[in-house]
Amino acid sequence: MNTNKEINIILGGKVKSLRKSNKITREQLAEKIDVSTRFLADVETGKTGVSLSTLKKLCSVLGTTADYLLGISEYSDAQRQYIEIDNKIKNIAEEQLKNLNAIIDAFCNAINNKNEQ
Repeated sequence: MNTNKEINIILGGKVKSLRKSNKITREQLAEKIDVSTRFLADVETGKTGVSLSTLKKLCSVLGTTADYLLGISEYSDAQRQYIEIDNKIKNIAEEQLKNLNAIIDAFCNAINNKNEQ
């Protein structure tokens, strides 16, 4: 049975991991979710938990679900989407991969052009 401490450790590790993978500093994340940097450090080390409103803000900023942060789900939203895309690609005929690659290139170029504006 999970105790609050175990849940806090799971939550903290996932918050820290997602924060780093999103290239967000602790200070930036703390500001975005309206908590102190010290409090966020305590969350990331599992010393403290978060309120439901802070959990909701974390999910929004980090692009994930509460299920993932609390250890209920094995994968974050992004990870689930990568798996889903990977499974779809595996079912594409080999001769169509060239077309898919061209579509992905066009999509990435469009995003890069939009970000440069």
